[in-house]
Amino acid sequence: MSGGLNELAASLGLDALVPVTPVEPSFTTIVRTQGRRPESLAEALASIAAQTHGDHETLLVVHTDDAALVEAVERGLPADARPARLRTVHATGGGRSRPLNAGLDAAEGDYVCFLDDDDLVTEDWLASFATAAAEAPGTMIRAVTLSQAWTTDGGTQPVRATGPVERPFADRFDLLAHLSHNETPLCSVALPRAAMATFGLRFDEDLPVFEDWELFVRVAQLCGVTSISAETSLYRRLDHGNANTDEDEAIWHETHARVIDRLSDRPVLAPIGDARRLASAHFIPGEGSRHDAELAALRAEHDALTRSPLRMVSAFLGRVRGALRARLPGA
Repeated sequence: MSGGLNELAASLGLDALVPVTPVEPSFTTIVRTQGRRPESLAEALASIAAQTHGDHETLLVVHTDDAALVEAVERGLPADARPARLRTVHATGGGRSRPLNAGLDAAEGDYVCFLDDDDLVTEDWLASFATAAAEAPGTMIRAVTLSQAWTTDGGTQPVRATGPVERPFADRFDLLAHLSHNETPLCSVALPRAAMATFGLRFDEDLPVFEDWELFVRVAQLCGVTSISAETSLYRRLDHGNANTDEDEAIWHETHARVIDRLSDRPVLAPIGDARRLASAHFIPGEGSRHDAELAALRAEHDALTRSPLRMVSAFLGRVRGALRARLPGA
C-alpha cells in the first residue's frame, strides 16, 4: 500500500479518514458497451462468468439512445456469456464517461471494477483484487494489464490477433508518473465504492478522453494504492472503431493538457518516500528547477547555432574532436 489520507492520518496519530472495506469484499463489474460488438461482448462477459471469486455482480451498461438496441443486446447474449448476477443498465446521452457513471449509480459491491466490451480478464481477476483488498482494505487495487494488437478487418470488433502479447504498462502504480501521463488501463483497477461516495468521486463527463486517468489520480491520492503483480486482464488494441482511432489526435493532446491543468489546481498528496524522489529533480532555491535551466540553455544554444549553418557545423566538429581526445591517446 502507498499514499492516501489514511497513511497521512496514521503518520499524525489520527483515526482513519477513508472508509475501509470488509475483509471479504463484494465486487461490481461495470461492462461498458454501445452494442456494436456482440461477439467480443459475449467473450468479455464469458470471462467474467468464469471468475473464481463468488461474491460479485455484473452491470451491463448499454450506452445508446435506442431503447430497442438494449433489448437486442440482451437477447443476443449466449447462455455461457451470462454471469450469475447480471443486470442491464440503459445509459443515454453524454460521452464515454456517461455509462461508467450510470454503472457507479447502480453498483452495490464494496469494490467497483470496469471492463470494455473488447477486453478480457483471467478467471482470477476478481480473486486477485479480493486478496489485496483483504490486506489493505479501502485502498484502490491495481493489477497488471497485458496488451495485444488485434485487427477488426474494417469492422468494429476484434477478429484476430496481429501481434504478440505485450506488457507495456508499469508493474506498479506510481503517483508521480501518473501526474504527467496514464499508465493504468481501465480494466486494471478495483475502486472502493464507499470512499468514492464519501468524497463524491465520479468520472468527469466533460472530458472526451482520459476520463479514467483523471479519476484514478484523484482516487489514488485519497485512498492510497495497493499494487499487485498479477497479470489479470488483456487490453486488445483495435486498429479501428475505438477511441484511439476514432478521436482526432488534437483532441487527445488538448484533453491531456486539460487533465494536467485540473490536477495542478488541487493539492498533491504524495506517498511516503516520494519527497526524496522529488528532491532528486534538483530544485535550486529561488531559481526553480535546474532541469528547466539546463533545457533553456540548450534551446538557446540550438537557436544560436541554427541561425548560422557554418557555426553549427563548426560546433559539431568541435564536439567530435573533444570526444576523440577523451577516448584516444594523443588525439
